[in-house]
Amino acid sequence: MTMKTTGRGTSRVTIRRFERGDRDAFLSLYETVFDRDRSTDWFRWKYRDNPYADHVPIVVAEDDGDLVGCRSLFAQELRGDGAVRTAFQPCDTMVHPDYRRRGLFDRMNERTVERYTDGDPAFFFNFPNEASIRGNRNHGWREIGTVPLYYRIQDPVGVLGQWLDGTDGNATERHDGTGATSLARAVADGVHRSGDRLLAPDVDLEIGRYESPPADVLETVYRRSIPEALHTNRTASFYRWRLANPDHEYVTYVAKRAGEPVAALVTAAVEDRLRIVETLPRAIDSERTALERLLAAVLVDAGDHRLVTAFGETLPRPARYRFYPDTRPPLSTALQPSSRTLLARDLDAGAAVEHSSIADWTFSRLDLDTT
Repeated sequence: MTMKTTGRGTSRVTIRRFERGDRDAFLSLYETVFDRDRSTDWFRWKYRDNPYADHVPIVVAEDDGDLVGCRSLFAQELRGDGAVRTAFQPCDTMVHPDYRRRGLFDRMNERTVERYTDGDPAFFFNFPNEASIRGNRNHGWREIGTVPLYYRIQDPVGVLGQWLDGTDGNATERHDGTGATSLARAVADGVHRSGDRLLAPDVDLEIGRYESPPADVLETVYRRSIPEALHTNRTASFYRWRLANPDHEYVTYVAKRAGEPVAALVTAAVEDRLRIVETLPRAIDSERTALERLLAAVLVDAGDHRLVTAFGETLPRPARYRFYPDTRPPLSTALQPSSRTLLARDLDAGAAVEHSSIADWTFSRLDLDTT
């Protein structure tokens, strides 16, 4: 969209709450800022159908009828130390390129904090990118710690070429077709598969695969061992909504012992990679053997993907299955780390998350605003 130029000042820009008629302008601005198209179904799922907010929690910046900025929030229930509280995760923060460096982020942030100072939510938490991390700190967010992203490289030749070239997956197709590359891929694939078979625990478990997430089963497994650390509260209604994201298709693997579900793992295929978005129970060590069996089953099905990734506390013994964090060598030497720095800001004096440590939280990708 084309913006009207108003000089360096922002006196004409109004900061206000999101209104029903703003949706199309929001999606247009999203495409401009992030170079990615989002559908009305995605917006409805993420903001209007969110069961933890009775309104669309977005603040917008408007200049003479044009939407030029948005500060959006992803509502969640967080559980920790036995208490369940509403928390908002800032996300999809946007300022049109023509309006940057004019203080709009600060103004939208101030309005957002002011709006939610009394009542729900109890606190904010998020993983801001490099463009907004300083602005969050300036408005009272405190840094908690870093959460790594784990990679398992299925196609070492293709992935290394992609990272070294600084290109996307499609750009490295020129490496395909050579005898050496094909042989290297075949060898790497054989090493992975044989290694996975040797590592997979030999236990009496029934493994089931579901194309549609079984929400009630997932809640049952979650409740078998609930961690004390802060995390999104998992219920059947949460899973029905959360895994209805229209941008992804989710496959669920469930391990049963004597007919009872004891562990689960949820995946989503995204371009050239397979994401492990959830493992249950969240107290991972309580069913480590069952989770390793599920992981081995997933890796058998992941042969067509160049990468398998897992965020946070998702895998038992990740290095055993050749998952490596991007925060340490060898991966930190080959790519820009995708690890995320967690920031938090209390709104309720009783929340007391600002002074927590990273050990007080446990994350899977399902705790993030997108999966």
